[in-house]
Amino acid sequence: MTGKEFGSISILTIIFLFLIIPGLSAQSDTTAGAAGNSAAQPPVFEPLPSGYGGIELGMDIDTVKQNLLSNPDFNYRGDPDVTMLPQGKSRVIDCDGTFFIDRAYFQFSEDRLYLITLVLDEEYIDHYSVYSALCGKYGDPSSLNPSRTLWQNDKLSISLERPLSIKYTDLEVFRRIVDSSNAETSLQQQLRQDFLDSF
Repeated sequence: MTGKEFGSISILTIIFLFLIIPGLSAQSDTTAGAAGNSAAQPPVFEPLPSGYGGIELGMDIDTVKQNLLSNPDFNYRGDPDVTMLPQGKSRVIDCDGTFFIDRAYFQFSEDRLYLITLVLDEEYIDHYSVYSALCGKYGDPSSLNPSRTLWQNDKLSISLERPLSIKYTDLEVFRRIVDSSNAETSLQQQLRQDFLDSF
């Protein structure tokens, strides 16, 4: 090989190094950056569910009854499990669960389901497992204290309570019931005071 041929090869090698290698480096940086960005993106959580096992808040009582009969998580016996509350306007379905669910309560206001309470069987499931599962699906809770962990949005909430139960609540109906109860209490207090003032 002549010195001239060697010089040509060296020049080509240098050109290759200056043109190709930086491109590969840039491509590598871009790939690394993309990988870094995907790792830095926050996890995507599911929206809060409006019920459990196909039984959803807002359903009428007959639909809930039908769904309970076909759901293997519940041992629903029919009308013997339905109770009228003292107020006269609300009904509750109180039935046994199976396996992980010890007992279930479905509370209605004006024939619409607004509260589901599932009492879990601590022989088969523990608080930490349920808490971890809920955090994994719905993210960090809205509030947390020793007796209750709460996930909520504007319309509904899910609370994990001790000793071990889960509640699904229609917040709009719940607030209306609370307001009505407060108004009734206030009226009773006013009537009592009026009566006392009449002496």
